[in-house]
Amino acid sequence: MNILYILRQKNPDDTVKKIIEVHKKTNKVTIVNINENKNYGEIVDLIASNDRVISW
Repeated sequence: MNILYILRQKNPDDTVKKIIEVHKKTNKVTIVNINENKNYGEIVDLIASNDRVISW
């Protein structure tokens, strides 16, 4: 499964980091920080191409 994480904060807390690490063990994980990446066309494409999208 392909999972996209959209992060709103520059430094996610430890809980978020742990969840991402667990997902990385069995899934392809992509992480986008919307504070750093303002290429909204690319973000929309990533949303459409992933099986699951999680926003923190």
